[in-house]
Order: sequence, then structure tokens, then C-alpha cells
Amino acid sequence: MKFCTARNKSISFDLIVVIDWSASSTPGPLKESADRCWIAWSEKGNSAKVQYFRTRFTCMQHLKHLVSRTNGNCLLAFDFPFGYPAGSNLGGGRKAARRISEYMTCDERDGNNRFEVANLLNQQISALPGPFWGCPRSKNLSHLGPKKPPFHHSGFNEWRIVERHLRLKKQRIMNVWQLLGQASVGSQTLTGLSELNSFASEPGAKKPVKFWPFETTWEKDLKGVILAECWPSMNDFASETHPIKDARQVSATLKWLQKHQDKGTIPSLFKAPDFLTQTEMEKCGKEEGWILGIDEKGIKGI
Repeated sequence: MKFCTARNKSISFDLIVVIDWSASSTPGPLKESADRCWIAWSEKGNSAKVQYFRTRFTCMQHLKHLVSRTNGNCLLAFDFPFGYPAGSNLGGGRKAARRISEYMTCDERDGNNRFEVANLLNQQISALPGPFWGCPRSKNLSHLGPKKPPFHHSGFNEWRIVERHLRLKKQRIMNVWQLLGQASVGSQTLTGLSELNSFASEPGAKKPVKFWPFETTWEKDLKGVILAECWPSMNDFASETHPIKDARQVSATLKWLQKHQDKGTIPSLFKAPDFLTQTEMEKCGKEEGWILGIDEKGIKGI
């Protein structure tokens, strides 16, 4: 597959990468495995590739390498939330990433303290149990338990606006507070935003790094390295042939993005949906974020 940018004079990406993230605390097997980092990428003029990474460290090193050799705009789409429900005071994008990175530690073999970080954030957010929940019973943390507590917090919702929208569409989506369990994304968000803070703060970067939609005014400023949230399971990956589901999903999502790029419609994926109120749009643009390509009906087709 190759990029065709002639029809899209407003914006194009010379590098598109879709990342399936992992919050594991240990390296993955030598053999390609599920539930570790997978990326699918395509560089302008080159065929798409899919690759497995045993650790977040090696995954990020490869992403840095891809970006460093790309002269034009880059899109890095990660499969974890970029923000928290408005009113929780955790914020979104760079703000949330900076705050989490103040407490998060992670070594080159993926050892990390994400449960301790969630325990600390719970203390800062509210005197009530939660909102973060889900940890090994052996942790015995004062403000983080293994089971979900009742959500009685005032001032913010349990779900982001985009999640509430998808739940109304009968989509099974998880929220940012759950740290353990099948399909949970809370741990991926903590470890992922911490890594993106380091990535976006590296000195000597050739291009500006921007968190979408927080620093791009939605689709208005997509030049440089754009970090965006995606949801690979929304794309039809049934025709993909790789034996591992994670690889099929990132590959299908990359093809979806490439098709929009070829048709010149990729900027539309970054626009604020028309059905949002002005207040909702501001909350998403400043605190909660959004999922790339989600509109009133679901995900934007070709």
C-alpha cells in the first residue's frame, strides 16, 4: 500500500503508525504473542508493515526511529485514552501526561509502579473510594482496591463523553478507571501517557509534537508529529490474516487511515463531531479528548 497525497492539499502524513499498547510489568515472550505491544506502520512510498515488541521500551525506541527519519508530518495513533472525565482535575493530553509522569517509574523491562500511582491519584481526587480500581490483592494499598467501589463522586462523570456516546450505540467500551481485567484500559492509559510525556518532551526534536485534540484545535493544526487516540476494535479486521488478533486490528486500522488519506478525507477524522454541544466540545478539547474518527453513527467509513 502506498500513500497518495495529491488529492489532499490541506494535510497529509508521510508516516502513519497505529499502536496496540501494553501495560505489562514484564517482557513478552520471544515468540510473537498477544497482549504486548504491536504496531502497524506505513511510510510514504513504502508498503505497510506490522511488528511485535516485547516491551514498551523497545516499541518507543522504534517509534522514535521512524519519526526521526521522516521529513514530513507524522500520525501516531495509540489505543488508549488521552484524557479523563471533565471535572476530575486530571486533565488530558500533555497536562495529564505530565502529572502522571511525576509519579510513574518504568524500567527497560517494563517494571512499573502503576498501581501505586493510581493509589496516590485516588487520594488526590477524592476522599471517597476510587475512582481508580483494580489491583492485585497482594498490593494491599490504602486507596486502591481489587474490586470496583460504588461511584459516588460529584463533579465528574464515571465515563468520558465519547465513551457515553459509544455505550449508547451498544459498543462495549471500558473507562479509564479500571486497571485490571479483560479489555481494561486504565493501566495502559497511565503507562502510555507517561511514555508520551517523555516522547513529547525530548530536546532537539525536529518537529513539534502535539496531543490531539488538545493542542491542535481539533483538525485546525495537524502539522508536525500528531499523537492521537484510536480504537482499533471499531474497524473490521475479519479479512486480516495474521494469527494474532492484536496484529490484525492494528493492520486493519492502518488500512482505514490510509484509505482516508488516499481519498483526501483524513482531516475529517480529526474534526469535532457536529452533534456535540459547545460545552461538550470544549470539555473534550481541553480535558477528555476524543477517539479518532468517531462520529454520530460510529466510526467514519470510506
